[in-house]
Amino acid sequence: MDDGSTDPKDQSILKDVLSSEDKPVSGQTIFFIETKCDCSPYKYNILNFTAHQSCAIESAALHHSTYEIFVLIACPTIRQQTDPILDAMLSYKNVKFRYVNLWRFAEGTPVEEWLKKDDLFRSRYLMVNISDLLRLLTLYRYGGIYLDEDVIMFRSFENEVPNFMGAETNTSIGNSVLGLEPDGFGHMMAELLLNDFQRNYLGNVWAHNGPKLLVRMMTQLCGTKDVNVMQKDRNLCHGIKVFNINAFYEVNWKERSRFFDPNSAYETLERLKNSYAMHTWNHIKTNWPFSVESRSAYMQLVAQHCPRVFAATGKYFT
Repeated sequence: MDDGSTDPKDQSILKDVLSSEDKPVSGQTIFFIETKCDCSPYKYNILNFTAHQSCAIESAALHHSTYEIFVLIACPTIRQQTDPILDAMLSYKNVKFRYVNLWRFAEGTPVEEWLKKDDLFRSRYLMVNISDLLRLLTLYRYGGIYLDEDVIMFRSFENEVPNFMGAETNTSIGNSVLGLEPDGFGHMMAELLLNDFQRNYLGNVWAHNGPKLLVRMMTQLCGTKDVNVMQKDRNLCHGIKVFNINAFYEVNWKERSRFFDPNSAYETLERLKNSYAMHTWNHIKTNWPFSVESRSAYMQLVAQHCPRVFAATGKYFT
């Protein structure tokens, strides 16, 4: 169990990922990033994850026993004395929580000087854009796999190609699931993405610096705008695999109610049976909390793929 403590007390400060002795293993780590911080009126943010965020983290740990799971938090954070859901996550030895300082994390990377200009912070969608940048910086530094906190894994990536992403629609690519190797073309791809991020940054355009960035870069690399063609032949894309829609985004954001409607459970589970994961579109949180007794597809999958968090939640899954 590793909560990144600086001392053995239950309430302790998380270590900085850059200065911690136990660092991410290059190419063998799955990353989650939390950018929402509420430090006022205290100096430190309180480590507090919802059940659905925690489920995503547990599902990654459950299905990837040979990987480390690093949860990076973008503000100084302390752990409280008792938290059953946090304890459920930390019962997996491969789960670790760390603090990440954006400015220090950007040092020695292609965006170090750009970040000092403060262009990043001129944005209607600041937390989204910081998250988009941090995932690219993380994969640039370490390689590995990035997952959003609303992606629940159903199976392992351990035998998959190291460089991958997933089609969200026939014309778009999602950045909620992204894998890049720590060296070779994967590292080059991370550098290209960071360069495009700063060169074409638009802080007030939704998805411009995330999914649309991936489409721009893949169009250049693959020599086609057709996402279907990218899926069929990864040799066109320097070996980067574009998974089909079913892999991560089988249920799109317009259909998100299917996850939570018991009457749609059978059909939804059938659609997801060959998927690697489900993305539950966390930016539209209109369905919480849920009774743990719900027979919705979502709660059935939660019970299966994050059993310890499920057991720790009590009557409602929040």
